[in-house]
Amino acid sequence: MREKKLAEDPGLPISSYNYIVLRDRLRKTRVSVSVATIIRRAKALECYLPRCGKPLSHTREVVTTAIGALIQHDAWLHLWSPYAQEKWTLITSIDDYSRMLLFADFFPVETTWNHIRAARPSSKPMVSPCAIVDSLRIFRFVQGRDSVWRKHFPWPVCR
Repeated sequence: MREKKLAEDPGLPISSYNYIVLRDRLRKTRVSVSVATIIRRAKALECYLPRCGKPLSHTREVVTTAIGALIQHDAWLHLWSPYAQEKWTLITSIDDYSRMLLFADFFPVETTWNHIRAARPSSKPMVSPCAIVDSLRIFRFVQGRDSVWRKHFPWPVCR
């Protein structure tokens, strides 16, 4: 019942509940109960969250042939704890070949400088990657949209 309010909060994207974790938490307090019993009681108290569809399968597609050749860089803005007062951004860098986590840290605000700080550990002089991949808008440059220092002329129409 304590966590029912959290599960019903529309600001938290909870779509399922791990009843095995609840069983393990109860075992630590020396209460032995089966997962089926927990689910039955959750249904009776209207606290049950059924599984929605089949679980997504994550396919690992390695694009490179060597460690350090490609770094996948990404960021997520999320309310990481139901007890948190505000959302934080998690910025990560992962080596494509080894799947090793090179960087992970939380930032209160997603800024270009925080992304540069996140990319620094993966670009040391001896470990310089061939490419760092992220499709975030701050990493894309569109000549006609992003340049204010160049006068743009339309292409001449050939007849």
